[in-house]
Amino acid sequence: MSDAPIQITLTPEEWKIVLALREIPDSPLREKVSGLFSELVRFIQQPRCMGMQSDGFPCGTPHTSCEECQQMLQVLDDLAARVPANQA
Repeated sequence: MSDAPIQITLTPEEWKIVLALREIPDSPLREKVSGLFSELVRFIQQPRCMGMQSDGFPCGTPHTSCEECQQMLQVLDDLAARVPANQA
């Protein structure tokens, strides 16, 4: 990935996320958070897993009984419950 500046307009919420990610010091933790964030965004953009439904077709929605999707949603719920809400 290039370090060349990118010109783009961000919403205040998007800018807040970018700043928060940039404020994490260089470390293995930053790399892990960055990777996890990328995977989370990918999952949200295309909420499907590689699991097969009973009819043999890949899962196409996180609202089915697919165990992998339900586990991911449970992990997100658990994480949201553990992270203190921003009091600002």
